[in-house]
Amino acid sequence: MLVFKANDMKKSMIGMLVIVILQSCIPIRIAPKIEDYQLTKGKKFKRSLPKRQMFVFEDPKDVNEFYNYVNTKFQLDYIDVYEDIPFSIANNQYFFSFYEVDIPNKTINLIPLAVDAILQNAEINPVMDGFTRQDKVIGI
Repeated sequence: MLVFKANDMKKSMIGMLVIVILQSCIPIRIAPKIEDYQLTKGKKFKRSLPKRQMFVFEDPKDVNEFYNYVNTKFQLDYIDVYEDIPFSIANNQYFFSFYEVDIPNKTINLIPLAVDAILQNAEINPVMDGFTRQDKVIGI
């Protein structure tokens, strides 16, 4: 019959908790999930975008495919493809601009950080530099 003391149980629970925390990846930034589309101000979505109202959608295609589509559709000859592209609806002229932005998920894995810190204290070059971050890029 096994009998555990409360103190032994606490130590084993703390040890298991430390192991679980060290093995997990901690998210630093989580990319937004866009089901269909989203209307928002550009600055709220990503700081590098202008403040104007935007129609945001997740583009499943490769980078620059939308750029090439707009260039071909409106016959722009690769001139000002991103800015103020004219189009008309019911004899009213409008302009649109588009921005291709990548917002990655970023996480930190704690075990490689701890191993590199120990190696650095022992004056050995870090061996797990590439393993501390895991990025999942979502093109928007």
